[in-house]
This record gives sequence, structure tokens and C-alpha cells, in this order.
Amino acid sequence: MSEKEPIVRTCIYCGIEKPEDEFSDEHIWPDALGGNHLGSLWRTNDVCAKCNSISGVFIDGAFIRSWFGNAERATGAREYLSLQTPETSVLPLDYLGALPDLKTRTGEIAEFWAGPCGANIVHIRPESEDELWKTYSGGDPRARGAKAGRAYIALTSHEVFWILVSLASFNDHFKRAHRFIVNMDVPLKWNGILKRPDMSDPVQAADMAVVAAVTSAGQNGQEIRTRQITRSDVGTRFLAKLALAIGFKLLGEAFLATDYATNLRKGFREADPDKRKAIPVQGTGFLSDHGLNGAEKALQWPGAWVLLIKVTDEILSLSVVSPSGRAMNVVVCQEAELVSVLGEEYRDGLVWVTVPSLGEGVGPTPLPAYLAHQLGKASPPQLQLLSSKRIDPAILPPC
Repeated sequence: MSEKEPIVRTCIYCGIEKPEDEFSDEHIWPDALGGNHLGSLWRTNDVCAKCNSISGVFIDGAFIRSWFGNAERATGAREYLSLQTPETSVLPLDYLGALPDLKTRTGEIAEFWAGPCGANIVHIRPESEDELWKTYSGGDPRARGAKAGRAYIALTSHEVFWILVSLASFNDHFKRAHRFIVNMDVPLKWNGILKRPDMSDPVQAADMAVVAAVTSAGQNGQEIRTRQITRSDVGTRFLAKLALAIGFKLLGEAFLATDYATNLRKGFREADPDKRKAIPVQGTGFLSDHGLNGAEKALQWPGAWVLLIKVTDEILSLSVVSPSGRAMNVVVCQEAELVSVLGEEYRDGLVWVTVPSLGEGVGPTPLPAYLAHQLGKASPPQLQLLSSKRIDPAILPPC
């Protein structure tokens, strides 16, 4: 008997036919931004493993691990903390930049992060040789073990609640690095693994000189200089990827055959920002001043990413509103014949809301119903339930 011909499929990201066993599950909206809590529209298995990896590290990762992405992830997250289980409550850390004036071992760099209640965190890692990773807070996101460096936390609160939240957040963020607590013993309720620095170890002793300089500056009210490297095209490849995947999910194979889908694929795959500017993908990135002409303020949800898909004048578009209220937009498809197959709900607009720090998302919600909720009028039960899980940060224990 002859062997069966292997089943082949076409990857929507690269457009290449590949054996079925080379495909993997892809979060269209990144898991790190709450994509795991959205419905099936925001996931696909029509992406090959290679493109999935490229997307996670170079496209999603470039946005998530930029200074702007880190700042957005921390915005509003305190409103979803649990008073009952602080040891499992994780807050995103604030990236403050590299510490160019503090001497580290040759070939290494020190970075300064702020944790809950202003906890001082110093991350010492190998300096990135590749220019690309210099715009990523924490460097190469693929690094593990020694390559991921050593992270030290100096707590600034004696309140057990904040100690537990700080340690949980620290452990979650630096799970790939060696981790140390420098200025107190951990509470009995903490069941994670954290070591005290070993001053007989020359590497850790040298690290502690850097940590001491940071904590001393904080205690004495002295300024400490940091350096941040950012890109001006934040989110442009990310938007092209989102539009390409959502267009396929909603409109199918016929969408991929359009000239505009070809441009989206080029925009997704082109690493050079100058060359990418010449590709006619229609939209506005994270740093654009245009936004949604003020509508983003009505869409903004504290601590959440809000995704809006809408058809206007037979043009299908996707809008993203960040936790701080900044908006990104991208045209998905402008072929009226294709867009016309979508139901009336897309002409009204559909909204998804995902709260990464809570681990929950809701949607789709019709845009009129969502706006009614935002205006304090009639509200869908799923939005009422999500709202009920927010707390007033003023009830949290003082730092």
C-alpha cells in the first residue's frame, strides 16, 4: 500500500504551503495582553510554528516589551488586586531604564525597575549585542538562566500585603532569571523560592554594590540617571498582523487573495521600519495623535485592552484602546463585496474587553450596549460582572 500524501495547509502569515503538523495555536491578540481570555475569534491554528514564533518574539514582543507597552500593562492594574490572596496577585512592574552610570561587570548591563509600593528592583544581565534587543525592556525575551541574568528586589514596605504582592510580581516577571531578596526575610505565608545574596560569591557581591547605590539614592532623595531606548514606530507591525489574522478569520481565503491583504502580510514581515513606511497599510500607530478623535475616552476601560471591530461605509476596521486611553487603528479590508457578507452586528460595532491582571475577558458586546454601560445606563450582565471585580485602590493597605 502506498503511503498517504501528507495534508498541507497555507500559513496565513507567510502564505507558504506547509505540512499540517508544522502548524500551531496562535494568539492573535497576545496572551501577555490578555489574549487567552478572549473568544475563538482571537485565536487561530492556521499559522505555522515558525511564523508563530516570529510573531511572539519580534512583533508582539516588540510592542509588549517596549517602554510604552510596559507602562500600559501597569496602568490600572491595582484596581483588580485581591485583598484575600495577595500572594497570588501579580502587578506588572514599571521599567525605568538602564543605569549607565553604575559600573557592572564587563559585558553586562544593569536595569532599574519599580515594583509595588516603589520596591527597588535591579536586573543585571548580559548586554545585548543585537541592536534589536536594546529596545526591549529586559533584553532578549528568549533568554533563560545565566543569559537572563540576576534580579534583586529591595522591599520598601513592611506591610505584609504589599510584601506578598511585590514578591509575587517580582517572581512572575523574572521567572527566567536568578532571583534574590536583599533587605528582609520573606513572610511565612510566602511559598515561593527566593534567596538572600551570598556576599562570598564575587558575582553577587559585585551586583550588590550596584543595588546598594540604587537603594542609597532612594533613601537619601538623590536622583539616579536612567537611559531608555525606544522606537518611533511602536505597534505598526503589530497592527498589520492583527488585521491580517482578523481579516482571514472573518472573511476567509478570499480575503487573503486581495492586494490589501498582501500589503498587510508585507507590513507584518518587513523588519526595517523605513521600508515598512512605504507599504500602504492604512492605520494609526500607538504614538499617533489622531486616535479615535476623542471616542477612545468613551471606550477606555481601567486596566483593560478594548478591541473594537466595526464596518463603516463597507470598510472593515479594527481599533485598539489601551488601559491609559491611547488608541491604535488599522483598516482590515476595504473590498465592499467581501465586507458585505458580515452581519449587521459589525456595522453597529462589536467590542471585546480583556483585563490581563484579572485574568478575565468579555465579548463580543454590541458597541451601543457597551457605550450605554460606559454612560451609566442599561448594562449587559457580563460588563456588570466585570465592573464588580474592580476595587477602589484607596481600600488597599497603605504602603
